[in-house]
Parts: sequence; C-alpha cells; structure tokens
Amino acid sequence: MTAAPQRFHGAQQVGEFDRRAIEDHGIPGYELMTRAGAAAVRLLCLRWPGARRVAVFCGGGNNGGDGLVVARLARAAGLEVELALKGDPDRLKGAAREAWDAWSAATGVGAAALEEVDPACADVVVDALLGT
Repeated sequence: MTAAPQRFHGAQQVGEFDRRAIEDHGIPGYELMTRAGAAAVRLLCLRWPGARRVAVFCGGGNNGGDGLVVARLARAAGLEVELALKGDPDRLKGAAREAWDAWSAATGVGAAALEEVDPACADVVVDALLGT
C-alpha cells in the first residue's frame, strides 16, 4: 500500500480543479464522477480483498453521485451492495442524476432510506453523504 499524500487540497481548490476539468478541458462532470468511482472501487478491492458486502450511504449532491457510481461499479465487480440514499432520487440533478440513472439501469434496484441500512452488516462502509 502506498503512503498517503503529504499535501491535501481544500474544498475550494478541489472545486476549482473540477471546474477547470469541466470548463477548460471539456470533461463532463459525470465522466469525472465515473473516474473517481472507478478509482475508489479499485482501492476498495486492493485494501479489503476479502470484502464481499459493501454498504454505500449517499447524500443528495455530487458526493452522493460519486457514491452511486461506487455502488454500481462495486456491484458490477461482484460485491453485494446495499445502497442508502438521503432524500428522493427524483430530486437529484446534473451528474448525480446521471449516476442515479446509471445505477437504476444497471441494477433495476432502488435505494433504501439511510436508517434502513445497518453498516454493521457490511465488510466495508462507503460514506458519500457530504461533499467537499
């Protein structure tokens, strides 16, 4: 396992990185979300190779969209996924809505309310509730 980076970026910097990738380089927000989700699933599988059950808790913004991508890709990788979503999926917007639509299309499964998923029953818990 590699060491954690010695330098961290604040919320404002990360937002600026996203803005520049989208506006200056033409990378759609959902593409960035998909790349981040794929990297997270790769790391999850490397760090916890014995994990079979994953609980993913998603908020209603883009961080929740990241979690939705993680849930979809983890399920595609053969993991058992329990998805909890704060709020109504019909209220999701932008890239988060695209992530919900991709989850729904790929799985045919909805999401439970946050209080309906017990994190103690999972091998790994993914927190995608709050953003930067």
